Amino acid sequence: MENFREHLAKSPKCGFFAAFTLVMTAFSANISANQTEQTLLLIGGALTTCSSLSPKNCIEKTSLIGKKANQFQLTGKALQEIKSQWPDDSTNNRNETLRVLSKIAKQQPNLIDKGSLLWAWRDLDSRSLNNLTDREYNFVTDMLEVAVVDAKGQRIKETVQSKQNNEPAANDIVNFISATAKVNSKQPSLLAITASSRDPYESADFYEGLLDFDRIKSSWLALTPALAQAITTGQCEKLAQFRQQNMQVFNRHKIYPDRIQAEQQLCDAGVDNLVAKIESATGIMLNGGDQSLTRKVLFDDTGKPYPWTDAIRSRPLLVGTSAGTAIQSGGSNQFGSVAMITNGTSLAALRDGAHAVPAPSERCEDDCNQGLSADTLTYQTNGGLGSFSAGIVDTHFSERNRTVRLATLLAKTGQQYGFGVDETTALVFIKSQQSTIVTVLGKHGVVHLNKGKDKYSFDYSFWPAGAIIDVTTQGYQLNRRTIDSALPAIKIPPLPMQRFNNILTDAKLRSLTQAMCLANEQSAVGQQDEFIVTLNASKNTQYQRISPSSYGCAIERLSVNITTIQ
Repeated sequence: MENFREHLAKSPKCGFFAAFTLVMTAFSANISANQTEQTLLLIGGALTTCSSLSPKNCIEKTSLIGKKANQFQLTGKALQEIKSQWPDDSTNNRNETLRVLSKIAKQQPNLIDKGSLLWAWRDLDSRSLNNLTDREYNFVTDMLEVAVVDAKGQRIKETVQSKQNNEPAANDIVNFISATAKVNSKQPSLLAITASSRDPYESADFYEGLLDFDRIKSSWLALTPALAQAITTGQCEKLAQFRQQNMQVFNRHKIYPDRIQAEQQLCDAGVDNLVAKIESATGIMLNGGDQSLTRKVLFDDTGKPYPWTDAIRSRPLLVGTSAGTAIQSGGSNQFGSVAMITNGTSLAALRDGAHAVPAPSERCEDDCNQGLSADTLTYQTNGGLGSFSAGIVDTHFSERNRTVRLATLLAKTGQQYGFGVDETTALVFIKSQQSTIVTVLGKHGVVHLNKGKDKYSFDYSFWPAGAIIDVTTQGYQLNRRTIDSALPAIKIPPLPMQRFNNILTDAKLRSLTQAMCLANEQSAVGQQDEFIVTLNASKNTQYQRISPSSYGCAIERLSVNITTIQ
């Protein structure tokens, strides 16, 4: 088996390979398959990928084959099934829904997409649509969906063409997955788990296609919340019932019959077979969506890990995107248990603090959400999978301005470090017996937070794509080779002497800190409603321009303090 450095040297020269050549040189270590314990690839979401459902992400949009959109049709049979199988006792919602759908059926008797269906519904009676519970809404749309098939009645799948991606940063991340799997095994195999989606069967085509690499065996693993319950209780004959009860998924056997069949076969083969299948895989990818849903396939309703959870946690390569990244927070370190963030905004965190909520997979009293709003910062104290225990990890980070919500959660839980991964970006942890290698791949960067003395202060660092990070007893810092290879500073005008408004919306905090870095500014002030955000450089602050990209300025330990206008 060739060592990691030799493997990379033979590979195409793209951003990922250049970064890892620097990684290997910086650590002066030959990491081969039998030495590497685990590689974590934590993607921040928005992994821009060319597929038949997303032609906007493709270089060539005319050559795509495969499923182009989900299809819906309001037939008399479908409306009758909605009437007879309505999922609860709300006859008023049922009758109002059928009244509106009957009108739409006359207006649009042919196949339509979901957007057209919902717009028609809103135009006729938006109130009846808004009055539906989540379960009722999911039931209606699922029952109206029809299979996308070819002339022979065969299901048409969504196809993925990663080589046609029009985002080079996404290619760097995808190439990394392939290269790492091949380094870790002579006969690599990858499994995709799509439990973060409400409808994991719909997502299966995309993730199976995403992992379709040369010389790698890849497949979808039908590990759904319904299967987890059925296989551990010996009730595989009740899979359809469990889908409806626990997943709010209906009618999938008509839309994705092959995926439903795979789920049934996996269940019938038993727990030992499932564990063995996971243990034989080189790597696993966890998809985006809702990390609380993924937790349902990792822990039972008492919070006890399933028999296969440890096998997932210990794969040589573990990839997550968005929710699949967030779910990996957990376990414990010297600062205590590592929580998993589940919801909320930075502004709500400042006003209302952080609230612990039970996992959906665990029993709770009448109101599990405690009446909390959608903006409230919530977290699970017992964390998620626990494959990443260095601190709390968050996603879609700078784009959704989540710095303050993560800082608030650090203060609440006592954790020292937070890691916020930007979109189309990956934080990479390569853990071996000798050392831990940390680097950043992709388009933007990773924010590293160091908890301050109180919940209103913290240190902010930004690691751009290409940065290599040293893990020391004092924490995390830029690798010396990254600093030595930094580009010369550029001359730009100083920032205006003003208070930057709406600093906690969009990606404005990242824009301001990058501007401070490029201009070598020592202080800046922003405002969001009643809150003042003050940023100051200290003796520990460093600015390094490590790449010419828009977000290529590395920042170490910029002091942030938040006060309230009196």
